[in-house]
Amino acid sequence: MMSRGPALVVVTRGGGGVFARTAALGLSRPATPIELVDTVGAGDSFTAGLLDGLGRADLLGGANRAALAAVDESTLKSVLDEAGRIAAITCSRPGADPPTRAELDAD
Repeated sequence: MMSRGPALVVVTRGGGGVFARTAALGLSRPATPIELVDTVGAGDSFTAGLLDGLGRADLLGGANRAALAAVDESTLKSVLDEAGRIAAITCSRPGADPPTRAELDAD
């Protein structure tokens, strides 16, 4: 069924982490533990981090659909963990205040 649908499906579950699925791979990752301050912007931050990570791995765009569908577990873990980390940072401070690239690189 996924061969005719999306190459990758990602479902966020708040404090329950994230689940991702390709035709060949199903992967769950835990949420990054934080002291919750505000959930505004969590989903947007996660999605931005996901797209950034997939872009850095050269997995975005129609020409890369087959590569995205065949993404290896290590790459997908890394992308999901970074997106989760971005969302966690956003939720650890008031307002929709996602981290900058400099903040992420400094950690």
